[in-house]
Amino acid sequence: MFRKITSSILVLVFLISLSSCASRNIRYNRRFPGWEQVRIEKEVPNKNCEYKIQKACSQAGGKCYDYFKQRATLYGANVVVITDLARGQRSSGSASVYNGVGGGGFSSVDSMTALADYYYCPGYKFGEQKSKP
Repeated sequence: MFRKITSSILVLVFLISLSSCASRNIRYNRRFPGWEQVRIEKEVPNKNCEYKIQKACSQAGGKCYDYFKQRATLYGANVVVITDLARGQRSSGSASVYNGVGGGGFSSVDSMTALADYYYCPGYKFGEQKSKP
C-alpha cells in the first residue's frame, strides 16, 4: 500500500511539472503568436527586407534567442539578424566568519549579451536561397 501511494505521488508531481511547462508555452504562444516561426539569421536574407527596429538583450543562460523571436512578433518582423554577440560568465562569491568558524560560497552563471536588428522579409521561408545584393 505504501508503494502504491508513493508511486501515485510521484506520478502526480511529474504531471504537475509537465503541465507547468506546457502552460508556459501556451502563455508565450498567446502573448507572442507565431514567435516560433521567426528566424534568427547572421545576415539580412535579401534586399526586399524591411528594417523594423534594433534591440539589445543581456540574459543569463543564452535566453536571448527566444527573447528576440518573441519580441519580433510585436514589431511585425519575421527575421532577426544578430549583429553583435558576446558571451561571458558572471561570478559572485561570499565569505563569513563567526566565532572562529568560516564559511563561504561561490556561484557562476553563463551570460549572453547580443544586439539584433529586426526585419520583415515578405515571403521569406527558412532555408530559402539568399539573393546577392
